[in-house]
Amino acid sequence: MIHQGAPGGLYALRCIRCGSNLELPQDPRLFHIDCRYCGTDNVLPPNLIEARQQHHALELEHQNKARLHAERAAATKRSSRVVLVIFAVLGFLGLSLLGTCVAIGVAASREEAEAKQRATDPKLNGNEAMLAHMAKMRAESGCDRILVQPRQHRNEDASLSLDMVANNHCVHIMGATGTAAPITIRYNGSIALTKPMPAPAAFVDYRLCASETAPHAFTLRTPEEPFTVAALECPRTPAEGGARSKAGDPLTTGKTRVSKALGELGFQGCKKVVAEPAVSQGPQTFTVTSPKNGACYNMLIASHFRDVSFKVSLTDPKGKALSVPSPAQDMRVSYCPATPGEYSLSITPSSLDHFAHASIDCPRNLKAPRLSKR
Repeated sequence: MIHQGAPGGLYALRCIRCGSNLELPQDPRLFHIDCRYCGTDNVLPPNLIEARQQHHALELEHQNKARLHAERAAATKRSSRVVLVIFAVLGFLGLSLLGTCVAIGVAASREEAEAKQRATDPKLNGNEAMLAHMAKMRAESGCDRILVQPRQHRNEDASLSLDMVANNHCVHIMGATGTAAPITIRYNGSIALTKPMPAPAAFVDYRLCASETAPHAFTLRTPEEPFTVAALECPRTPAEGGARSKAGDPLTTGKTRVSKALGELGFQGCKKVVAEPAVSQGPQTFTVTSPKNGACYNMLIASHFRDVSFKVSLTDPKGKALSVPSPAQDMRVSYCPATPGEYSLSITPSSLDHFAHASIDCPRNLKAPRLSKR
């Protein structure tokens, strides 16, 4: 390769073989020029190669800086776009969440209002069913004493505590709802029961006939539905140890038998009736005040039922036990006071059937007539 020029630098390139003018290749990485006339491969001068390499390196550095700048700008643009998208999504989610919370609050308020309305509806809260059932029990079983008036409950347990008397009336603990939700009844006392609790149902009824005198506590509950509770007292049935007699019936209470015996004593000379024939049920205690050496006091006791007997005790004013008849269906308990003061006479029947009693003063040493047999 031939190069000519002034001291300031290169101005022409010629082929070393044919002398034709050569043109620098566009690619600065090429170190030779092929002559287009003779095909000779002409190698570039070292100083030109070095200059072209430095120029190429500068171009590459400039391109790299431009590329990095473009990439940073694109990344910043993408980041801004992502932030905008995130803010947009968060805003949408916030609005959606707010709307959801508002919708939930409105729905909850509506449900609470509907629940309160159900709780006041007699058909849904069980009050109507309870009143109908109690009316039927009063008509058919003589349950005429309401111990706990019908009371409505919602979202809470119903607690009942009843002071029961041994061998007295039975009590029905009841719960009712009109929504078909099951009501559970639980016993919280320590006295052993003779019957298990009923299974959960829309209407529960537990009949309690206490064998011990003590408080008996119960809890009734149902899940989130209104319900009504009540307690109704009912007479014991004969199978439960209840009375076979009727309080107003002279025959079954034994009043007819005592009245007849009282008349017979009057015919025998006992003229002063201390107490007219009366009817009682369960254990009874009487206090009689007698003067010293007064007339003999006589109490007549009778039951209509042959399997009933009476156990009696009699004490004088000093607390000394006096003789009494053996347990029987009919009896006459008497004493002739030697000591003035209060005499105590207690009667314990063998059943809860009604029985009759009357008292009369008789002259001393009067022979005691027997009560009439049936």
